[in-house]
Order: sequence, then structure tokens, then C-alpha cells
Amino acid sequence: MTQSNVAVQEHVGAILFTDLVGFTEFTDGVGDVEALGVLEAQREIVEGVLEDVSGARVVKELGDGLMIWFPSATEGLQSAAEVMNLIEDERAAGGFPLAVRMGMHYGNALARGDDLVGQSVNVAARVSDLAGPGELLVSEELVGAFAGDLIDFEMHPVGPVRVRGVQTPIWLHRLSF
Repeated sequence: MTQSNVAVQEHVGAILFTDLVGFTEFTDGVGDVEALGVLEAQREIVEGVLEDVSGARVVKELGDGLMIWFPSATEGLQSAAEVMNLIEDERAAGGFPLAVRMGMHYGNALARGDDLVGQSVNVAARVSDLAGPGELLVSEELVGAFAGDLIDFEMHPVGPVRVRGVQTPIWLHRLSF
């Protein structure tokens, strides 16, 4: 394996993963066209929230989920909560058929074109995998990154959890809405 001479650009910020719960079964029941409409609705909700967040962006779509980058932990958490609330409000009104689960972590990520990679990205994805329907789990690193800011959310400690591919347990918190 050769080492690349390309300069590595490192970013520090919050990484959010979303996942639509039950999307495969939903698609099987309603078909691809209607399922695509749900993906578009999720993307519209997210992009509407991100419009006012400087430097935030959807990094990529991952099947029925999204990977989103925020330069600020505080704005990232506030935005994630807003997306969750908008989706849950739409679900309650019958306009969005699926629950979303989310996981968020704060740390370093390396730019690879428009993509971001690295262990912090891996951890955020694993945290998302642990969330239940309608749940946002965040790492202790994310909580520590906004410790000085005023946050209007209640956090409940989940405790340390082991995630696949990571040797050290990750301390998680559940956000209350």
C-alpha cells in the first residue's frame, strides 16, 4: 500500500446520521415510486432546516438515510432536534408514514472529495444504529462540545455502550423532546 501525497483536509464538527425505520417493508408494501416520495420528503425537511445553518450540509444519501455535517455541535443538535420534531409532527398529521432514528457524534473527519470519512463518522453511524424509532442518541463527545452553550433540551444518560468496530465503549445520551 502506498502513502498518498495528497494534502488531507481535516474538519472538526458534528456528524448526524438519519435512518427511516421500516423503510424496506414500507417499500415492499407500497412500491418504489411512493417510497421515493418519502425519501424526497425527508430530504426536503432536512434541507429546509439546513438553509439557516452556516456550513451545514447533507454529505450523502445512504439508501433511506442521510449523513449530515455541522461545523457547530450546538447548531447541529438544534437542527437534528428540529428535523426530528418536523418529521414527528408530519407523522402525527398522517403526512409522513415512517419514524426516523438518529445518531450524532462530534469529532474529526477527513475530506475525500465531497465526502467525509474517519472514525468519528464511523462512530456517528454506529450511534444511529442503536437509536430506536423517533429517538436521537448523541455521544458524550457531542455533549462536551456544547457544554458552554445554553441548550433547551433534556438529556438522559444511556451509559457506555459497545459498538461494532470500536474498542472503547461510547458514552451515550438520549435527547428528550
